[in-house]
Amino acid sequence: MSERKNILLVDDDFFSIILLKEYLKNMNVVIHAVKNGKEAVDFWKNNNKTDLIISDILMPVMDGISVINKIRKENNTVKFIAQTAFATQEKIDEIISAGFNAVILKPYKKEDFVELVERILSKQEVAS
Repeated sequence: MSERKNILLVDDDFFSIILLKEYLKNMNVVIHAVKNGKEAVDFWKNNNKTDLIISDILMPVMDGISVINKIRKENNTVKFIAQTAFATQEKIDEIISAGFNAVILKPYKKEDFVELVERILSKQEVAS
């Protein structure tokens, strides 16, 4: 990944945002963060040079699946990673069916997260 990429973090948990920023700090990325899905959609509409959106699924105001549904109506190229603590196969299938490129289950290791982000940004398709 040689060119600098733009990542939008979407999570209502302030500490999760801090942790994800820490995980991503050594990558060649510009990180933006918002606290709910509505802010994510608004940010994307004003800055659709975003390469990757990493979104929690359960959030107030607008959930992660609603975020992808709104953005995918206008753009099919932005990549999405869902992060969730709900590990049922039914929920994972729902997330992937919504159009997420990948799902990472909380809690996860830094190495697993960074590897997933690198694979998605390097355009290697993943659905897990």
